[in-house]
Amino acid sequence: MNRVRYTVITGLLALLSAAMPLSSHAQNKIALGTAKDPNLAAQIAVAAAKGYFREAGVDVEVKYFPSGGDLMTAVVGGSVGLGSSGATPVTTLRSRPYPIKIVAQIADISGAQQIIVKQNVKSPDELYGKKIAIMRGTGSEALFNSFVKAYGFDASKVELVNMAPAEMLASFARGTVDAISVWEPNTTRARKTSNGKLLVSGTKSNIPGKEGPRRIYGDHAVLFGTDTFLKGQPKAVRAVLKALAKADRFIVTNKREATAILSKEFGLEPADMADVMESNRYTLELNDVLVQDLDGIASFLYGLKRIQSQPKAREWIDPAPLRQVQPKLVQLK
Repeated sequence: MNRVRYTVITGLLALLSAAMPLSSHAQNKIALGTAKDPNLAAQIAVAAAKGYFREAGVDVEVKYFPSGGDLMTAVVGGSVGLGSSGATPVTTLRSRPYPIKIVAQIADISGAQQIIVKQNVKSPDELYGKKIAIMRGTGSEALFNSFVKAYGFDASKVELVNMAPAEMLASFARGTVDAISVWEPNTTRARKTSNGKLLVSGTKSNIPGKEGPRRIYGDHAVLFGTDTFLKGQPKAVRAVLKALAKADRFIVTNKREATAILSKEFGLEPADMADVMESNRYTLELNDVLVQDLDGIASFLYGLKRIQSQPKAREWIDPAPLRQVQPKLVQLK
């Protein structure tokens, strides 16, 4: 082959290479932030373990944070543009106001918010004169307030003690508090290791004579992104949603394997992990229940003066990316 012909062919190959789309391996890695919590990150953990992010064409680095507050700090600092969190931290951040939008639900975690009592407590009235641990300004306090309203419980007859979850578990085990209002997997640990039982959750009552499904409180885990990230990397956002939708289906259709993946990832025994999963409804669906519950959480935080403005959920939910990937999951009216 002469030099001129070689140069022409080489130039054509270079042009063709430039015109071809980059493989997923050549893409920039994106950080997906969340907490190491099966209420918030089940689909994320499954998608990472099963390789669904790579299949969808996105290189994802899952970054676990100790809490929603730590994740929000990273978002504001610019190291994370896409994340999964409970509704309280994202509502607090949005209220500043900070430019973030919700692009999908991750789970309805209302049933994972629970009030746990000792086995010998037969009715709510038996808690009068005793100590109940709550964590102020979180779903823990919001669930307790909903319990008071729904079941006519007189909160003035108990002593409320402000505690973080780890302290709640230790105090409940020692018997220095008689009930705790907290979320999974803390509630499973309290039941398994400290002779606890479920009194009520956000979606269920075990009160004698009032047993059965009853939704008294709504809370959700959501996938959100900064405006900068959502506008700058729309293909990556759609790829993440595609991977999470596949993981969501896997949790339903391959429950045993999903439970094994999640129990290993989150450090729980498979039976305990199954209990946590049973408390949640994993779904990416954007619906009016989500809107109503987000507005309820904003109202709760605003009433406590934890936030200075009250964001309306419909104004910071962006259904466009999910509609492009799974249109049936957008059920907003």
